[in-house]
Amino acid sequence: MNVATARAAGNRWRQGVIWLLFILLDTGAQLAFKWGADGLAGMDAGPAMLLHALTLPGVWLAVAGYVSVFFVWMAILRNMPLSRAFPMTGMTYITVPLLAWAVLGERISLAQACGVALIVSGVVLLGHGEEAGGENID
Repeated sequence: MNVATARAAGNRWRQGVIWLLFILLDTGAQLAFKWGADGLAGMDAGPAMLLHALTLPGVWLAVAGYVSVFFVWMAILRNMPLSRAFPMTGMTYITVPLLAWAVLGERISLAQACGVALIVSGVVLLGHGEEAGGENID
């Protein structure tokens, strides 16, 4: 294995870890938002709700998750075009419903499951087009 091949393999591994971190943090933040929102059930929007939200651990975890996602997103965009990176964020449309089902007991309808399948197909096509050197639209 030459130096260029080793460097490319290291970069792919690093990008994979960064993407995994992005998906985990963003998915976790969404679940934390739900946890926080459940603590606000029955409250009308307004100052009292906002003050109560500030006392909820789920809200603080969600905010910390979003701040973390911001820094990971900046790391992703340093090395990848936005036109390729942004559609890949759609992977959270898979992880959030699945974990909402597994952790929160939420139901996934047939239409939602089909939507997840379409998203997976789209992400695979985006990745394949990049690897295969597909034509660019200018």
